[in-house]
Amino acid sequence: MFIGISIFIILMIMGGIIAFLGDKIGSKVGKRRLTLFGLRPRYTSVIVTIVSGILISALTIAVMAVLNENVRVALFGMQKLQEEMSELNNKIKLKNQELIESKEKLDTKTKEYENVEKKSKEISYELARVDSQRIHMENELVAVQQAYDEAKHGIDLSAKEIEELESTKNQLNKNIEKLNKEKELLLGNITAIREGTVIFRAGQVITEAVIDEKTSTGNTIDTLENILGQVNNALKERMRIKDEKLQLVRIPKDSFTHAVSQIADSDNKKLVRVVAAGNLILGEPTVVDFEVYDNKLIFNEGQTIYSSGLEKYKDINSYELKVIRFLKDLNKFAAKKGVLPDPITGNIGQLEGSELLRVIQEVKDCGGNCKLYVIAKTDIYTSGPLIIEVRVERTR
Repeated sequence: MFIGISIFIILMIMGGIIAFLGDKIGSKVGKRRLTLFGLRPRYTSVIVTIVSGILISALTIAVMAVLNENVRVALFGMQKLQEEMSELNNKIKLKNQELIESKEKLDTKTKEYENVEKKSKEISYELARVDSQRIHMENELVAVQQAYDEAKHGIDLSAKEIEELESTKNQLNKNIEKLNKEKELLLGNITAIREGTVIFRAGQVITEAVIDEKTSTGNTIDTLENILGQVNNALKERMRIKDEKLQLVRIPKDSFTHAVSQIADSDNKKLVRVVAAGNLILGEPTVVDFEVYDNKLIFNEGQTIYSSGLEKYKDINSYELKVIRFLKDLNKFAAKKGVLPDPITGNIGQLEGSELLRVIQEVKDCGGNCKLYVIAKTDIYTSGPLIIEVRVERTR
């Protein structure tokens, strides 16, 4: 503001001086009757006045141009400024058009994605139904297979019964093959729709670790970040990605902060599970979450965890199915005691194939008149799994 006032005062003073001088010169020209270019004194006086006005205007413009950049631009760069404005307006129109086209493409892709998600859910539901039927058929096949074996080795059974059992077995095998083909077809449809491979299902445990008690907040943060880093490296190796800086694993900030608050300075050791927040597709960012539990000692090494007589399963005819039912009851018992099951399968542990066959054979040798004892082979914590030995004791 000070500069503007100063310019205004300078222009007033300068204009006044020039007007004064012009008036004096005009007066002298009139009094002395001087002529310019052979004109009459009266016209010469008019010319002096005009020249004075021109000088006032010229000096005013010159001072303003020297002291103010905007005036210089208005006088000498207006055309260039207009050209630049016109070019910028054209660019703005072009960008607006590109923005409109991008929004239209986004709307189209969003609708396509919603349709794909809908189809994926429908096929997933159908897959679950077919898989359930397949499992049911497999269970029936196991029962028929056992009955078939007993019939084949039993001298009191007739050839006709064996033939009927074989026919039933073959029919069930055909049904299972048919269901397996349907399952493969549905899996292929899901793959085609999602254009990717599911590497982890929602809720599936990707990795887990145990953190000692009384761990500081800083060490807790470092440990959790290291766990996520290991998962990230494993995923990159699985996807054959060589970019060392690429971060595939993502976790909500609130989830990370909550996990730190649960672990830091805790009086107990903590089991930390990294679980998939949703179905993780090959090639897409991996969103995970932390699940934190107290890692307590549930069963001691050598402890008898569970025992039961097989008479409680008298409604089941097959010895194999009785043993399987016993193991399922063991699974439920251990879960109630605090051993964490697998979120997907619900299992806590399993017997090796040879161990399971041994137990079934001993149960058969006892004619089902026995009691089963489950002994822990190692200390078993919240994290599991159940590493056990099953002993069979004849009751009569």
